[in-house]
Amino acid sequence: MDRFKKIIEDLIKEIETEEMDEATTTGAVAGYNTPNAFKKTDGTDDEVEPDADYVDYINRATGYKRVNENRWLDLKNDESTPNQKIGKGIREMRKQLQEIEKFIEWYSKIKTENDLDSSQYWKRTQKHLNVMKERLNKIAIKIDKL
Repeated sequence: MDRFKKIIEDLIKEIETEEMDEATTTGAVAGYNTPNAFKKTDGTDDEVEPDADYVDYINRATGYKRVNENRWLDLKNDESTPNQKIGKGIREMRKQLQEIEKFIEWYSKIKTENDLDSSQYWKRTQKHLNVMKERLNKIAIKIDKL
């Protein structure tokens, strides 16, 4: 062990005495080529937007799916009838609500199995539950108007 310690100390001394032009912690790995990483655009300029085919290729390769950030424009520009748009949207929302209900059932089961009381929740959890209740009430009012 002392022999290794001596070798390491000698190497450190040798390195300290040599003059270095530049130091890097990346191991000379090439940097990322991300010219559009911090761009500010609304998605309408084809010259600065990545090619849609390329984005789809990357998403397939990584397992992610493409999410259009401007779904309102897609919906508005969709050529289907207003009734078709509403019907499809309601069906999608119903599926999403089923998913939420499933999660609620799971967490209720965890609560029951572990004999927890809601007073044992973290303050932030209780706050989030109250915010979700308020949002659901507002959603119910909007559904009535729909």
